[in-house]
Amino acid sequence: MNMSNSEENSLDRLESLAETTLTELQEIKLGLQEIKLGLQETNQGLKETRASANSNAKSIEALTNSLAESKKEWEKDRRGLDQLLGQLTRSRSDFYEVQSDFYNRFDNEERQSRMVEILERYLPPENPANS
Repeated sequence: MNMSNSEENSLDRLESLAETTLTELQEIKLGLQEIKLGLQETNQGLKETRASANSNAKSIEALTNSLAESKKEWEKDRRGLDQLLGQLTRSRSDFYEVQSDFYNRFDNEERQSRMVEILERYLPPENPANS
């Protein structure tokens, strides 16, 4: 088999082209492996972000529920305080009424005793023998 120079040159060029193509394919393969690793890292990051977002959502829900419970307790305490203030107002009113009655009665008793004293002073003493 005798090959001509042009055939040999063609084969050399094809061989060179094949080697270049093989080298480029290997480089492409390495590039794809790097992309695959990058995508795996991105996927892992997304999983961690999703887990963090779910955890945050649960925390927010728990805080919202806690706030709602605190608001209910505050409203209950406020109603109780309003009731106590109402009772205090009624008690003060009752106290002032009793105090007023006491002073009126005290004034009446004092007036009666002064009237008796005045009457005893100006009227002759009763004579038990005359009655």
